[in-house]
Amino acid sequence: MSRFERIKTLIEDQLAPVHLEIEDESHQHAGNRTETHFRLVIVSPLFEHDGLLARHRRVQALLHAEQEGGMHALSLHTFTPSEWLARGSSAAPSPACAGQNH
Repeated sequence: MSRFERIKTLIEDQLAPVHLEIEDESHQHAGNRTETHFRLVIVSPLFEHDGLLARHRRVQALLHAEQEGGMHALSLHTFTPSEWLARGSSAAPSPACAGQNH
């Protein structure tokens, strides 16, 4: 199973998202990288009582094994369903790569 598929399964199983986007952005970074840089947009009712930091910690904890296994970067966009609708159902793009070793 690919890292993309493992991430998708974990997020779906643990966070019950009503909307999920997973983008492998590895090709935008220096070197011949595959499945090392990801952008996730997660909309879940389970985030209703969590602040932004708690949401990010929750996702980071779910994906700890992936980070230990070579995932280098993770761009997280986490929303409740009402926040997602208020934003017009869109999230900001990831920032540009910071350097050659990223």
